[in-house]
Amino acid sequence: MVSLRAADRALIAAALPPPQIACLGNGLRVAWIDRPASPVVSTALCYRAGRRHDHARHGGSAHFLEHMMFRGSARFGAGELDRLTRRAGGHNNAFTTHDATLYEFAFAREHWPLALVLEADRMHALRIDPDDVERERRVIEEEIAMYRDDPWDALEQAVLARLFGRHPYGRAVLGRVADLRRTDASVLAAFHQRHYRPENAVLAIAGGAGEDVVARAEEAFAQPARTVPMPAAGPGHKPDPAPARAPEAKPRARATVRIRRHAGEVPRLLIALRAPPGDAEDHACLELLLAVLTTGRSSRLHRQLVDRQPRCAFVSAQVQESPDPGALTLAAELLPGVEPARVEACVLEALGALVRTPPAPAELRRARRMMVADWVFAHQRVEQQAVTSALTLGLFDAGHPRDRLGRLLTASRDRLHSAAQRWLDPEAGAVIGWSFDAAGHGDG
Repeated sequence: MVSLRAADRALIAAALPPPQIACLGNGLRVAWIDRPASPVVSTALCYRAGRRHDHARHGGSAHFLEHMMFRGSARFGAGELDRLTRRAGGHNNAFTTHDATLYEFAFAREHWPLALVLEADRMHALRIDPDDVERERRVIEEEIAMYRDDPWDALEQAVLARLFGRHPYGRAVLGRVADLRRTDASVLAAFHQRHYRPENAVLAIAGGAGEDVVARAEEAFAQPARTVPMPAAGPGHKPDPAPARAPEAKPRARATVRIRRHAGEVPRLLIALRAPPGDAEDHACLELLLAVLTTGRSSRLHRQLVDRQPRCAFVSAQVQESPDPGALTLAAELLPGVEPARVEACVLEALGALVRTPPAPAELRRARRMMVADWVFAHQRVEQQAVTSALTLGLFDAGHPRDRLGRLLTASRDRLHSAAQRWLDPEAGAVIGWSFDAAGHGDG
């Protein structure tokens, strides 16, 4: 086991200090990172309600409700949330994943309590008007069409659907148009009532918010009457767990997915393999191994496919960070005229090489330095500190980011080799996805 250097520990702690955590009387967990010098305060409210929580006949409900959360509540009419945010010089955003939905605000420190007022009102007293539902349905249908028309999004969805089978991770977060058309105001109100409860949420705050964070949150989120009555919850009530799913067997053999695109488009390659949950030791090992392959100009695949004999515009890789076993993916966009079979063989050989032999110490040092630097840079802003704290506390635990980096920085070569043998063998269930132009040019 490699020891974690004091300099690395200091960098990690400075980029994302351990949050202070409190639980309000209504069950809402509040985590805050005090940055007294920051003129900005960012809030992130994470609900443990994502695509996997959708009813089978109403896929996309979690994302649909995200849209409706901006359409008005008991105190604030349609559009007023955005107007108040802009008037105070702030900004807001939201996104839905398979496991959660998160809402963000950022304000100058003198205005930040407005975020609490707005979030509390739409948590407790959201208005879901049928006319607004119809308007947002059309917006989401256009969004689905945009994803369908994007070559990378379409390829990713086809590959993940094959990799995950019936597990929700294989289904598009936005859902299907047919499901959206079955989803009306009553369905969305029921989803909100079931999942948008204080005890199923985490509020993270980062920046110069002052010393009365918990008192302000307690005051804002003191539970008023809801537009739809909340289910009774006794003192021992726990947040809803993710829906129980029977574990699906890991694919036993390689599979290939091919989709046709518009004429003239360059070939695109996406290889996916199953990966462990985000809090598993092997997850951090895989992040480091994929960095050896694709992070930085001296990484193996970048040298082979982009620099030395250019065959690709780029190569990249990532590991899904999720509570359930997820996916790791490697992507490459080919240059015009390059034979796809050669690129596929190169990527598969690079995976096989890691299965056979662990990376050299010098490669690991380089990859670790780059990953720490990237992580620290990404967390310089209080907005990202709040988002990371909310998601990790909602889906894992407060120490997850530092534990993950610690495992990444201290994993031995033997430990990395063991993880590669378990997860990176392309013959053990890889899904190889290709996107070609409509005429199949370059189809190898």
